[in-house]
Amino acid sequence: MAIVDQMDHTIVISIVYDGAPRAGKTTSVRALGRSFGREVYTPEEQDGRTVYFDWLEHIGGRFDGAPIRCQVISVPGQQHWLHRRAHFLERADVVVFVGDTSAAAWAETAEQLRDLRARLDARDGPPVGIVFQANRRDASDAIPLDLVCARLASERMAVIESVAVEGIGVREAFVFAVRLALDRVREEQRRGTLPRGRSGPAGEELLEVLRGLEPAPAIEAAPSTTSAHALATPPRLPSSNAPSGLVWPPVEGRIVLHEAMTNQSVLQLQQQGESWFAFEGVFQIHSSSDAVFLDVDAGRAELIAWARLHAAAQPLLSRRRCLVLAETGDGKSRLWQIVRKESSLRNLLGDGDGDAQDVARRLANASRLLAEAQALCANRALPLCCTLDTIGVSELNQPVYVGLVGDAILETPPRISAEAVAKDLAALVRDRPLDRRAEVRDALSRVHRKEFGPERGAHIGELLTELLA
Repeated sequence: MAIVDQMDHTIVISIVYDGAPRAGKTTSVRALGRSFGREVYTPEEQDGRTVYFDWLEHIGGRFDGAPIRCQVISVPGQQHWLHRRAHFLERADVVVFVGDTSAAAWAETAEQLRDLRARLDARDGPPVGIVFQANRRDASDAIPLDLVCARLASERMAVIESVAVEGIGVREAFVFAVRLALDRVREEQRRGTLPRGRSGPAGEELLEVLRGLEPAPAIEAAPSTTSAHALATPPRLPSSNAPSGLVWPPVEGRIVLHEAMTNQSVLQLQQQGESWFAFEGVFQIHSSSDAVFLDVDAGRAELIAWARLHAAAQPLLSRRRCLVLAETGDGKSRLWQIVRKESSLRNLLGDGDGDAQDVARRLANASRLLAEAQALCANRALPLCCTLDTIGVSELNQPVYVGLVGDAILETPPRISAEAVAKDLAALVRDRPLDRRAEVRDALSRVHRKEFGPERGAHIGELLTELLA
């Protein structure tokens, strides 16, 4: 935590880098160190993952005439080292949350972020600011920035894009974090609670302090090499024999449940944060962290609420899906969502290969489908996130929501801008040779406006044509 160091008269602030395992925390701190021309101290790693912390110190800028000394620390994201993470978060003046914004990692990112917010809100004193460093923006399945911001709208934090492996956006996130930390220092000054004395231990001294806070067996034992949440007991999967009233929709839902649970031996149950996923060849099965209930009645009430939402979204939702409330095996109940896998627009678009006219036609059709899906959600106030990964196409060439509803529910229905959609579509052919992009652009420009209309993706098509220029 911040302190006025009376030895060298500096303002010392603690900037903690947090995030899910492998989100890019260490990569970000090391990129930051390179930009300052300084080495990062990492006491120990296991399989390339931080065990204790990464440490970087930098002096730059002034606060009320005093030099600012930034102590930058990245914490281990593994559940096994949760107590080490907690030690640093208790002392942070600001947190840079490095979030993997690829679609595949978003559930774990959101879970870790919720935990961080709860920890910081429980602290005394002025609020601790969070900078959400939206990392892996170069990933092929990166969630559009508009959607990331919509999902974080209620979280009171700044969002800065980054590609940590290339050092892009890392310094910008750090600079903003310093400003937030100094805002907190200013408030502590106003309250008269800013301490004076000597700054805390650094580098190797900090390592010894951290070791001294742990039980001896934890020091001697080799760190676990299992996944971050492998120690958690997996919940019991739902059964096709679930009682009546605990499956929705009543008839078709039980058929879907039976199909999904017929061969449980091939299901691969995995944990992301506190949510559980089961995968097999045909179905995806999901239960979120807040879908556990102490009694069946509470779970049934939530099942009814979710069933109403699904019923309202029925014109857009894919048909082969169900909700089921199942016993967990420890006296509680858990709500599961089961969805038969369908091809999304991203799957159908492929990588932009093929005849230029055909690629242009598919891009234009995807623009129309996304625009129509968003319009339907807006008209019915459906809190669904319509993207290339959640929207598919029906046999009648109409938009179909093929994603997990639980991953997309928001208090406020998001509106992804036409610009964001166009950028996502353009990325499919951006790495093609210039002449190839020109062919697609020219073919796309020939798609007549009246064919798609203002609400059917015409504006997206125009923006997409410009991006391919």
